[in-house]
Amino acid sequence: MFDVAVIGQGPAGGMAALRLAEAGHSVVAFDRKKRVGDPIHCGEGLGKIALEHTNYPVGDWAIREVKGNRIRMPNGKAVGLMSPGYSIHRWGLDSKISDDAVAAGTERHEGIKISKVTKENGHWGLFAKDGEVAKARQLVIAEGRIPNIVKQVGLKGNDKLRLLPGLQYKFKTCDVDFPDNDYFDFYIDPMYADGYVWVFPRDGIFNVGIVATNGAKSGLEYFCREQMNVDPEKRILNDLGDKQNGGLIPRDGPIPQFSTKDAYVVGDSAGLTNPITKGGVHVGMLSGEYAAIAIGNELGSGKLVPPSHAINHHELRGQYWENCGEALHPDLESHVWYDRILKRQPWTKQKFVDQSKLIYSLDKRVLNLIGEIYNGRNYSDLPWLKMFAVLIKNPDLAPLAGKLLKIKASLKITETYGW
Repeated sequence: MFDVAVIGQGPAGGMAALRLAEAGHSVVAFDRKKRVGDPIHCGEGLGKIALEHTNYPVGDWAIREVKGNRIRMPNGKAVGLMSPGYSIHRWGLDSKISDDAVAAGTERHEGIKISKVTKENGHWGLFAKDGEVAKARQLVIAEGRIPNIVKQVGLKGNDKLRLLPGLQYKFKTCDVDFPDNDYFDFYIDPMYADGYVWVFPRDGIFNVGIVATNGAKSGLEYFCREQMNVDPEKRILNDLGDKQNGGLIPRDGPIPQFSTKDAYVVGDSAGLTNPITKGGVHVGMLSGEYAAIAIGNELGSGKLVPPSHAINHHELRGQYWENCGEALHPDLESHVWYDRILKRQPWTKQKFVDQSKLIYSLDKRVLNLIGEIYNGRNYSDLPWLKMFAVLIKNPDLAPLAGKLLKIKASLKITETYGW
């Protein structure tokens, strides 16, 4: 009998296993992949603030520093999100967090898909194709975007019909006609429905990918040919030997409830991906930490308080102590605390999800005007006089001023938590 079983070893499940093992609990972890992190399902970027929030050290999985992100409009003009970070080996990050959990005492099993869980006599039974493989008192569900185990514990998972397909190629920098700079660029255009194309610089390589509802492969290959002057067939193998990588991404925001008695949902399984960038590593790692805190309280090794490195971070003090209210009450049941602490984060609120989707409702003309207004400035530096001048020349757009301010509010949260 283990104290905790963790299903999935992406950043969220890996962080939960690591923190619980560090606290002295017996942890067993399962990952359906033959190797943790393989295949890659990511554009492969991470903000420095994610490591600050989770007190996790940068490693050799970080390839190159970048100055931040830019949202590029169809006319090429940009709005900046100037939060620095790294271009990363995503498989390297996943495996390092999981390896750290193993070093701390986690028993890990790769290449095993947990297909069923049951609860009897107050503990969970975990089953794979050959039968029961473990028993545990507490359960962390980090199975990824497709809900299976989430539904078995009585919670509502991501809508499988509303997952957004993503696809990524890699090219040598010398093979493309494209400027190499220290920014991650996101190209928004209505031709990429409900999504965008990204271009992430690495050392001598560009990651070029897409999320879209109207044909990911055709949209990506059009961008490669028209914007980067490269034949898609010139793409190279990624670090793990594949010529492309990708997968499905939750697009509708968080699931309605994050936990039930003795079971906690984290990361993509909980729908914790940013509605603008579709990034989920940062918030996934945070959810894994919060689940570990709740479980530690349930098992008697800790208290229901956020980790000290989060409390001490200047951006988070007010958020936790002023806005969480009863979420931090010491008498709450652990799973209720976890559900409430997540629901009080700025990146899970429905208002943020709704505001984030507004940018994808704009037509090309409006997107280009936004690009003209900002022209490379950070989202927070809105040039009011220029915006009013544009509105005077385009009076039919006056009703969109309020929408622009809502998009600006969503970018503030995205800058910190969107990657």
